[in-house]
Amino acid sequence: MPRLIPFIILFVSVSVSAQDLGERPLQKLIDCPSVGMPETGCYDFEFRAYPDGGVLAGFTVGLFRRFAIGVSYGGTEVIGFGNPNWNLQPGVTAKCRVIDESMTLPALSLGFTSQGYGAWIDSTDQYLFRARGLFLTLGKNFIVGSLGEITAHSGVNMNTVDNSNSSLDFFTGLEYRASHYIAFIAEYSGDFDNQEDNKGHGYLNLGVRWTFAERLALDLHLKDILLNLDSTSRGGRAVAGREIRISYVERWW
Repeated sequence: MPRLIPFIILFVSVSVSAQDLGERPLQKLIDCPSVGMPETGCYDFEFRAYPDGGVLAGFTVGLFRRFAIGVSYGGTEVIGFGNPNWNLQPGVTAKCRVIDESMTLPALSLGFTSQGYGAWIDSTDQYLFRARGLFLTLGKNFIVGSLGEITAHSGVNMNTVDNSNSSLDFFTGLEYRASHYIAFIAEYSGDFDNQEDNKGHGYLNLGVRWTFAERLALDLHLKDILLNLDSTSRGGRAVAGREIRISYVERWW
């Protein structure tokens, strides 16, 4: 038994570090996918609360070292007195890490997601912020001395889900980890294949993440800062949307 103690300590320490949200890469920035993957045997749970009493809950499971799948579901007016308007169907996600990051090359992931964000709009048969569909994303981490770490993300996607034009689009973003507990997030997506439903400015979103426990993090997001959405989609108000995201990670084997 004494001979097993060092191995038990090593196993526990590896498991704890694998579950620490303050050290793990983001699985997505705000709405845009990243190259981040849940570790094998871990699952990431996410809960969002957004305008119009909307909620979205889902989880992503790391089945293998380079492959993960997820499912999510939600709706609007879930919080409040009205009858909930549930999304048309659950969203599904699959992602594969093709290349790991090296000193000179960024990491590369391929994937698919049918989950958009915000309310489901019956008139356009799509989410307020559309699903990415097929996507390819790159990510590279840079250590800025004592100032923290910056991870740059960029990618292309083709929406094959919603009832709209399925041409190529792009997205990019930055994640700045100022400390183990605080991270700042910025992302921009062109949404150029859907300009009949917006003003053509693209979508700029900003967020801050507070990792207040080893496995728990709270994000505050500002959505559509450039006011790309038509004013009727924002209730006639010229303001950015506000959103809360709670993330939890756990090991299931």
